[in-house]
Amino acid sequence: MMSSRRAAARLTWELFKMISKVEPEGLVFKSYGQMNGINLTRSGYLKKLKRFEKHGLVKKTKTANGHVFVITKKAKFLRSKAVTKKTRTDGFSTLIIFDIPEEKHNARDMFRRFLVRNGYTQIKESCFLSPFEISQDIRDLIEELKLKSDISIFSAKMNLLE
Repeated sequence: MMSSRRAAARLTWELFKMISKVEPEGLVFKSYGQMNGINLTRSGYLKKLKRFEKHGLVKKTKTANGHVFVITKKAKFLRSKAVTKKTRTDGFSTLIIFDIPEEKHNARDMFRRFLVRNGYTQIKESCFLSPFEISQDIRDLIEELKLKSDISIFSAKMNLLE
């Protein structure tokens, strides 16, 4: 089961993805018919807005043209604090290898999805490589899922044979 912190992070990520399709000056979600570039059904669009509202990321406001959803200060703060990936400058890559037991299969699947979403390339089923530094988010997730003893993190350098 996903923790509320993970659910909030995923919801915030969905909001940021939708924000990129909104006019930046107002950060306002209009009615479905007035939105361009949203690849959702009308009901899907409204469900997402209701979830954002429930978590305090948007606020419903009445205007002369009807109701709109405005981005809250909380969402703006979270957006300004968005995760940035730092590319390694030492010529090495980050290699993560794990052997997570079947009893923890939900945690294993969640960890695997998290790595893929954060720029890691899957080499084998439980072996991932990335040109980025290991982020605090990954460290926190490993701690939260209690997987520290099941995961190994290495600095690796590729050596091409001629």
